[in-house]
Amino acid sequence: MNHLSQALLNEAALGRMLSHREVSRFSPTEIRQAIADLVAQDKVALASALSDAGLSLYPENDEILAISALMAEMQQDWVNAQELLEKLIIVQNGVTQVATWQHLIRVLRCQCEPHNALQAIDLALQMHPDHPVLLAEQASLQALVSDSTLSAGSELRH
Repeated sequence: MNHLSQALLNEAALGRMLSHREVSRFSPTEIRQAIADLVAQDKVALASALSDAGLSLYPENDEILAISALMAEMQQDWVNAQELLEKLIIVQNGVTQVATWQHLIRVLRCQCEPHNALQAIDLALQMHPDHPVLLAEQASLQALVSDSTLSAGSELRH
Protein backbone atom coordinates (compact mmCIF):
# COMPACT_ATOMS: atom_id res chain seq x y z
CA MET A 1 0.00 0.00 0.00
CA ASN A 2 1.44 3.37 -0.95
CA HIS A 3 1.49 6.56 1.11
CA LEU A 4 -1.52 8.09 -0.67
CA SER A 5 -3.84 5.12 -0.13
CA GLN A 6 -2.81 4.97 3.53
CA ALA A 7 -3.43 8.71 3.96
CA LEU A 8 -6.86 8.34 2.34
CA LEU A 9 -7.78 5.45 4.62
CA ASN A 10 -6.62 7.40 7.68
CA GLU A 11 -8.67 10.45 6.69
CA ALA A 12 -11.71 8.31 5.84
CA ALA A 13 -11.52 6.71 9.30
CA LEU A 14 -11.88 10.23 10.69
CA GLY A 15 -14.78 11.00 8.34
CA ARG A 16 -12.72 13.31 6.13
CA MET A 17 -11.22 13.33 2.66
CA LEU A 18 -7.86 14.62 1.53
CA SER A 19 -8.07 18.02 -0.07
CA HIS A 20 -7.49 18.53 -3.78
CA ARG A 21 -4.25 20.32 -2.88
CA GLU A 22 -3.02 17.38 -0.80
CA VAL A 23 -3.80 14.90 -3.58
CA SER A 24 -2.02 17.13 -6.11
CA ARG A 25 1.28 16.42 -4.33
CA PHE A 26 1.18 12.89 -5.73
CA SER A 27 2.19 11.78 -9.21
CA PRO A 28 -0.21 10.09 -11.62
CA THR A 29 1.60 6.80 -10.97
CA GLU A 30 1.10 7.14 -7.21
CA ILE A 31 -2.57 7.98 -7.72
CA ARG A 32 -3.04 4.96 -10.03
CA GLN A 33 -1.35 2.69 -7.49
CA ALA A 34 -3.47 4.07 -4.66
CA ILE A 35 -6.66 3.47 -6.66
CA ALA A 36 -5.58 -0.13 -7.27
CA ASP A 37 -4.75 -0.55 -3.55
CA LEU A 38 -8.14 0.81 -2.50
CA VAL A 39 -10.02 -1.45 -4.92
CA ALA A 40 -8.05 -4.45 -3.65
CA GLN A 41 -9.24 -3.54 -0.15
CA ASP A 42 -12.84 -3.20 -1.38
CA LYS A 43 -12.80 0.56 -0.74
CA VAL A 44 -14.46 1.29 -4.09
CA ALA A 45 -16.08 4.58 -3.05
CA LEU A 46 -12.70 5.97 -1.96
CA ALA A 47 -11.07 4.65 -5.13
CA SER A 48 -13.77 6.29 -7.22
CA ALA A 49 -13.31 9.62 -5.45
CA LEU A 50 -9.56 9.40 -5.98
CA SER A 51 -10.14 8.54 -9.63
CA ASP A 52 -12.24 11.69 -10.02
CA ALA A 53 -9.54 13.75 -8.31
CA GLY A 54 -6.88 12.20 -10.53
CA LEU A 55 -8.88 13.04 -13.66
CA SER A 56 -9.29 16.65 -12.56
CA LEU A 57 -5.57 16.97 -11.82
CA TYR A 58 -4.21 14.99 -14.77
CA PRO A 59 -6.94 14.87 -17.45
CA GLU A 60 -4.53 13.88 -20.23
CA ASN A 61 -2.47 11.30 -18.35
CA ASP A 62 -2.68 7.80 -19.78
CA GLU A 63 -2.30 6.06 -16.40
CA ILE A 64 -5.14 8.07 -14.86
CA LEU A 65 -7.36 7.61 -17.92
CA ALA A 66 -6.72 3.86 -17.95
CA ILE A 67 -7.40 3.26 -14.25
CA SER A 68 -10.43 5.55 -14.36
CA ALA A 69 -11.81 3.64 -17.35
CA LEU A 70 -11.32 0.40 -15.42
CA MET A 71 -13.15 1.90 -12.46
CA ALA A 72 -16.02 2.92 -14.74
CA GLU A 73 -16.16 -0.58 -16.22
CA MET A 74 -16.15 -2.12 -12.76
CA GLN A 75 -19.11 0.08 -11.84
CA GLN A 76 -20.80 -0.74 -15.17
CA ASP A 77 -20.81 2.94 -16.11
CA TRP A 78 -20.45 2.08 -19.79
CA VAL A 79 -20.90 5.61 -21.15
CA ASN A 80 -18.16 7.02 -18.93
CA ALA A 81 -15.91 4.03 -19.63
CA GLN A 82 -16.34 4.58 -23.37
CA GLU A 83 -15.53 8.29 -23.09
CA LEU A 84 -12.42 7.60 -21.00
CA LEU A 85 -11.18 4.84 -23.30
CA GLU A 86 -11.72 6.97 -26.39
CA LYS A 87 -9.82 9.82 -24.75
CA LEU A 88 -7.05 7.39 -23.78
CA ILE A 89 -6.76 6.25 -27.40
CA ILE A 90 -6.44 9.88 -28.53
CA VAL A 91 -3.82 10.61 -25.85
CA GLN A 92 -1.84 7.53 -26.85
CA ASN A 93 -1.68 8.92 -30.38
CA GLY A 94 -1.21 5.81 -32.47
CA VAL A 95 0.49 3.58 -29.89
CA THR A 96 -2.61 2.13 -28.25
CA GLN A 97 -2.14 -1.33 -26.79
CA VAL A 98 -4.37 -4.22 -27.76
CA ALA A 99 -5.73 -4.40 -24.19
CA THR A 100 -7.09 -0.86 -24.47
CA TRP A 101 -8.88 -1.75 -27.70
CA GLN A 102 -10.25 -4.91 -26.07
CA HIS A 103 -11.71 -2.85 -23.23
CA LEU A 104 -13.33 -0.40 -25.65
CA ILE A 105 -14.79 -3.27 -27.66
CA ARG A 106 -16.13 -4.85 -24.46
CA VAL A 107 -17.71 -1.57 -23.39
CA LEU A 108 -19.35 -1.14 -26.79
CA ARG A 109 -20.66 -4.70 -26.61
CA CYS A 110 -22.06 -4.02 -23.14
CA GLN A 111 -23.90 -1.06 -24.62
CA CYS A 112 -25.32 -3.34 -27.35
CA GLU A 113 -23.44 -1.49 -30.07
CA PRO A 114 -21.93 -4.27 -32.21
CA HIS A 115 -21.55 -2.05 -35.28
CA ASN A 116 -19.53 0.51 -33.29
CA ALA A 117 -17.50 -2.33 -31.78
CA LEU A 118 -16.70 -3.57 -35.30
CA GLN A 119 -15.55 -0.06 -36.24
CA ALA A 120 -13.29 -0.05 -33.18
CA ILE A 121 -11.88 -3.43 -34.21
CA ASP A 122 -11.14 -2.08 -37.69
CA LEU A 123 -9.17 0.78 -36.13
CA ALA A 124 -7.39 -1.59 -33.77
CA LEU A 125 -6.43 -3.89 -36.63
CA GLN A 126 -4.86 -0.95 -38.45
CA MET A 127 -2.43 -0.69 -35.53
CA HIS A 128 -2.21 -4.40 -34.75
CA PRO A 129 -2.80 -6.27 -38.02
CA ASP A 130 -3.38 -9.99 -37.73
CA HIS A 131 -3.61 -9.91 -33.92
CA PRO A 132 -5.37 -13.18 -33.06
CA VAL A 133 -7.52 -11.80 -30.23
CA LEU A 134 -8.74 -8.90 -32.35
CA LEU A 135 -9.41 -11.18 -35.30
CA ALA A 136 -11.39 -13.57 -33.09
CA GLU A 137 -13.38 -10.66 -31.68
CA GLN A 138 -14.03 -9.42 -35.22
CA ALA A 139 -15.31 -12.84 -36.33
CA SER A 140 -17.54 -13.09 -33.27
CA LEU A 141 -19.04 -9.66 -33.82
CA GLN A 142 -19.50 -10.19 -37.55
CA ALA A 143 -21.42 -13.38 -36.79
CA LEU A 144 -23.53 -11.53 -34.22
CA VAL A 145 -24.32 -8.71 -36.64
CA SER A 146 -25.04 -11.19 -39.44
CA ASP A 147 -27.35 -13.23 -37.19
CA SER A 148 -29.22 -10.14 -36.01
CA THR A 149 -29.60 -8.95 -39.61
CA LEU A 150 -30.94 -12.35 -40.65
CA SER A 151 -33.31 -12.43 -37.67
CA ALA A 152 -34.60 -8.96 -38.44
CA GLY A 153 -35.14 -9.94 -42.06
CA SER A 154 -37.09 -13.08 -41.18
CA GLU A 155 -39.24 -11.12 -38.69
CA LEU A 156 -40.17 -8.69 -41.45
CA ARG A 157 -41.37 -11.56 -43.67
CA HIS A 158 -43.68 -13.01 -41.01
